[in-house]
Amino acid sequence: MTQVQPGKDMEIPKSGVADFVEKLAAEHGITGEIDRIDRIASTFTRLSGDDVELDRIERLLVSLGRKGILAQEDIFALVERYLDHEKNKETPHE
Repeated sequence: MTQVQPGKDMEIPKSGVADFVEKLAAEHGITGEIDRIDRIASTFTRLSGDDVELDRIERLLVSLGRKGILAQEDIFALVERYLDHEKNKETPHE
């Protein structure tokens, strides 16, 4: 199992973020399944008028943070790169 020290010189990949997150989660036995806390948070979010649905990679990142495997700044960097990549897949370059 790879030990990642949160916030300690973790190299954030420029591409392949989804694969990186999947591999890191698998190494730590983390799945992207929705748990009780996720269901409660989703209910509160929906009741407040928002409709936020995390995909598998985003759920894995949340779980990696909850378990202390990734530091908050690493999660933010990974989410940013992941969402940028996903946005670019949907919007063809001209």
